[in-house]
Amino acid sequence: MKSPGKLLLLLLLLGCSNTLFAQDTLKIGRFFAKKTGGKAILKGKVSNPETGEPLTGASVLITDVNVGTSTNDKGEYALIIPLGLHRVEATYLGLEPIVKYIDIYDDGVVDFGLSQDAYSLREIVIEAAMDNRNVRSATAGVAQLKMKEIRALPSFMGEVDVVKSLLTLPGVNSVGEGASGFNVRGGRIDQNLVQLNGAALYNASHVLGFFSAFNPDVIDQFTLYKGNVPAQYGGRASAVLDVIARNGDYEEYSFKGGIGVISSRFMAEGPIIKDKTSFLIGGRASYSDWVLDLIQDPNIQESGATFSDLNVILSHRFNLSHSLTLSYYGSTDDFQYSKDFGFTYGTRLAGLRWNGILGSNFSTSSTFNYGDYDSRSFIPEGVEAFNLDNGIEYYQFKQNFFWLPQGHKINFGLEVNGNRMKPDVLTPRGEASTILPEKVRRDKSRDFALYFNDEYTLSERISISAGLRYSLYQQLGDDAIFVYDEEGLRRSDNITDTVQYSSGEVIQSYGGLEPRLSLRLGLDDSGDKGAIKMSYNRTRQYIHLISNSAAPTPVDIWQVSNPYIEPQIGDNFSIGYFKNFNSNVWESFVELYYKNLENLVDFRDFPDLLLNEHIETELLSGQGRAYGLEFYLRRLAGRWTGWLSYTYSRSEIQIPDQGLESGVNNGEWYPANFDQPHTVNLVAKRQLGKRSALSFNFTYQTGRPITGLVASYTQNNSPIPNFSERNAYRVPDYVRFDMSLTISGRTWPGKKFNSNVALSVYNLFGRRNAFSVFYQRPENSLIPRAFQLSVLGAVFPAVTYNFSF
Repeated sequence: MKSPGKLLLLLLLLGCSNTLFAQDTLKIGRFFAKKTGGKAILKGKVSNPETGEPLTGASVLITDVNVGTSTNDKGEYALIIPLGLHRVEATYLGLEPIVKYIDIYDDGVVDFGLSQDAYSLREIVIEAAMDNRNVRSATAGVAQLKMKEIRALPSFMGEVDVVKSLLTLPGVNSVGEGASGFNVRGGRIDQNLVQLNGAALYNASHVLGFFSAFNPDVIDQFTLYKGNVPAQYGGRASAVLDVIARNGDYEEYSFKGGIGVISSRFMAEGPIIKDKTSFLIGGRASYSDWVLDLIQDPNIQESGATFSDLNVILSHRFNLSHSLTLSYYGSTDDFQYSKDFGFTYGTRLAGLRWNGILGSNFSTSSTFNYGDYDSRSFIPEGVEAFNLDNGIEYYQFKQNFFWLPQGHKINFGLEVNGNRMKPDVLTPRGEASTILPEKVRRDKSRDFALYFNDEYTLSERISISAGLRYSLYQQLGDDAIFVYDEEGLRRSDNITDTVQYSSGEVIQSYGGLEPRLSLRLGLDDSGDKGAIKMSYNRTRQYIHLISNSAAPTPVDIWQVSNPYIEPQIGDNFSIGYFKNFNSNVWESFVELYYKNLENLVDFRDFPDLLLNEHIETELLSGQGRAYGLEFYLRRLAGRWTGWLSYTYSRSEIQIPDQGLESGVNNGEWYPANFDQPHTVNLVAKRQLGKRSALSFNFTYQTGRPITGLVASYTQNNSPIPNFSERNAYRVPDYVRFDMSLTISGRTWPGKKFNSNVALSVYNLFGRRNAFSVFYQRPENSLIPRAFQLSVLGAVFPAVTYNFSF
């Protein structure tokens, strides 16, 4: 006999109407061919349909039999339930719940899309109260933006950009146009782990930082961890940018793209085998040289900058519990500044990921990634014309388990990484070149890590994110290690011996524990009075970017740790106050942070980094510190939306005397190259009716430090420059104002074609912001003169047509 609950549910459904039963009840399987055993597996995904973001920790409940579960980190759930008619409810904090009625007689899939309820009245937009996850979350220092918010920002030449959007948030900045990478809370660019689908990107920029490597049509979600970094991430000392690409649609085909003045993009997705296998292909290409020809500057007109990238993703569902995803990412970049210098670089990533649901609250993923990064710097013409090639080949394996017992979100697993640094190869460029070919071998390494991280809610007011990571690093042969005279300076002329290691032999090992802790203390049960969050991280970084951007041709070399270059160790502390206002329409926080860095590498004055087989002779080891304050105020709903962020940040380095070796600036603390004390960003969006929006972006930054020329004298008719202490001066402050207007096409009922036109103006007032200052000696003069290099010193308008169908 049926239970009273089921009988009541059946009577209610039948009593409504036959139409309700036919249209609002999902039939899974057939009654006459029902699955044996009396039970079936119901699985699916819970997401936000407006953003495509999967909802981790959403609740799915079969109300009539009181069976429920929570979604995993992919928004997926699985339940074993009795055959027959059921009421299924999906809920998530701050979003409208959804109820579906199912009639299940075989295993099946039911997906839920939870979104905020919104309606308009007399042109006043009224929205349901937004959630206060930023206040109630246990983790501190986490930054997230939705793709629809990024698309509304004014962009350079109309290209929507993930990394550029992060630069509008507190604690994130760069030293200006033409700088690849970004700095987080006073950290170096190599101290950020940037990964796409779990694979590390060693250069996440296109065209020297003007665009990021991420196609916005392909990206599903991204998260920047700048404070508390969960234990499942490691290998970098400052921050983690975790970018996840979408899988293709299993149900229907769709297409999306954009046509702009300097680049275009296109994305296609859909089923290969419906409900089983899907594909997604997205690509971008630029054609910007014609724009450079319009600028009245001979050096710019003789320059060139192009890029292209491609994403390919194939996904297959073996059954309701297991799926396999194969992904590929490839990119190429070419940049040349006049006839002075240039760069080409490219990345190729291949990844394989298996996802499995092993129980109602337990899932797993296995990921293998292979990467290949090539870099070339060159001087294009003349007797000194050359090509200098290097790069990295690497592999990564990660086994992660995700468990959701009551009140917990637990990640644990292991990770293995291997790196082979490609040799530096110098070759002549052109027939007139007198450069002799040369080759210098680089290092190999591997590292292992075990980790465990738990986000635990003790009560309405107290929640904790605690984790522990242990990492072990090994430098490997085949290689030769130089031994230096301990009583002399570490110089090439003080080498006393050479120790040869065979292939695979361990040369040097490092390792240690990396605790992670974040604590949230709510000031009341509802969260209306806000919360205080505190965090501490210890991180270890075994690879270093040796960068000398002050050289005539900038030099970037990736170097693994060895007996002379120890791993960087970062200790990060933060405390902040988080509060929302007006039913969560306004978000705000104030956060203080302090970061201590050990074994920070800097170079000697006038270093020789090119083709140096004992590069440790040009490097010095010291310590770093970074500290600051972040303020953030954001409006989430209404005609006007946007945010104001302010960052006070200092980043300093100390290289003390080391035996016979003199330190830098007499061993005193000095500002790092990217030390910019004040940064202000104001982002505002004004909705103009239903189909148009106007956006503004204002940015101010303190100028970055430089080493200046303070005097010059002659000796034997030769000029001798006298430079200041390192980074004693600064370039002028950086100021920029951008705006954009987005006009959406009319949406017709039943039509799936959508389009909009984005008009943008980058650097509206044409300010010539200085990237650096360099010195040249005019003809017939022994006194050098200072010149300001402005990479973008003009107004850049753009128009982009975006479409999807």
